[in-house]
Amino acid sequence: MMKGTITMNRIPRAATQLIAATAAVAMLAACSATPDGPAGQAAGSGGDLASLVDASAKTPIKDLKSSLGEPAAPAANTKLCYITRTLSNEFWGFERDGFEAEAKRLGVNYQTFDVTDESSITEQLDKAKSAANQGCTALLASPISATGLDTVFTDALGKKMPVVVLNDAKGTVPGSVYVGPDALTIGQTAADYIASKLPEGGKVAMIEGDPGSSNALNRGEGFKNGLAKHSNLQLVASQTAKWDQTRAQEIATAMLTANPDIKAFYSQNDGMAFGVAAAIAAKNLTGKVLLVGTDGIPQAKKEIQAGNMTATVSEQPVTEGASGVGAALWLLQGKKVPGWIDVPAFIIDSENVGQYPTGMP
Repeated sequence: MMKGTITMNRIPRAATQLIAATAAVAMLAACSATPDGPAGQAAGSGGDLASLVDASAKTPIKDLKSSLGEPAAPAANTKLCYITRTLSNEFWGFERDGFEAEAKRLGVNYQTFDVTDESSITEQLDKAKSAANQGCTALLASPISATGLDTVFTDALGKKMPVVVLNDAKGTVPGSVYVGPDALTIGQTAADYIASKLPEGGKVAMIEGDPGSSNALNRGEGFKNGLAKHSNLQLVASQTAKWDQTRAQEIATAMLTANPDIKAFYSQNDGMAFGVAAAIAAKNLTGKVLLVGTDGIPQAKKEIQAGNMTATVSEQPVTEGASGVGAALWLLQGKKVPGWIDVPAFIIDSENVGQYPTGMP
């Protein structure tokens, strides 16, 4: 099996000692450590991470920071591990960047594990098992499947290691924390946007991601739910391109051939949207057929500026990655955290694309 890139960073010994001393003073002022838990685990939690996570609570990240304060590593040996997807998809590169930059800023050891195959649940599970055995104090992950890493999560939580899911379906393992947007809302947002641009209605089509992906399933369900509110919009075609740009172009071409009067496409990610844009252009329909992507990657914003895409439902992967670090550290400090830390997505189109000239938020 091919191995993905592994990146890691260690801070100087003197810095870790300083952080450890500062954190220790703060923790002693509030509580004592559990003798059998990881360093910094609050006695008030009884070593039970699930008791620190309010599974029913959903809180915007901006509100959480103001109430819990600056996160900090409770011990010098704190190490955060992030199991992500393929970094050939630049979206996950931004998610990783947010995670690593925040860990570095806070002086925390970290390690990133990525996979080579975006759709391989087995490969990601192997990476997660490997991460759990490499001295990690907390696990962060972007699961390909909503339940694909549950066995690793359950084992980690049993060992009093916080589990934070970044940008996908909210997990069902008690004690895990989800950081990111609502994928159902992302799909609904795309449907509502298309409806606002097509007041007279018309035929629409959807290009789906991998059918094993939680993001694909939830975005698709959200889009269909959104269309149900607009009776003048008709979904005439929906097919998976498995996140592949070339496949998306072929599928969109076939859809336009079968339904030449399609008024809009929704693509479940921006990479596939580029393929749809090529199919639309080949039919001389650029600017006549709406095209809404998802993610808000830099190239998508360039395509919007060029008039090749109408809009993208942009996420905030850098913010999510950084917020995941905060969630893990707050839990290690024994602080209570909501089960869902909301980092909402938003529409970027020709009206506001100039506000996001580089990178991702």
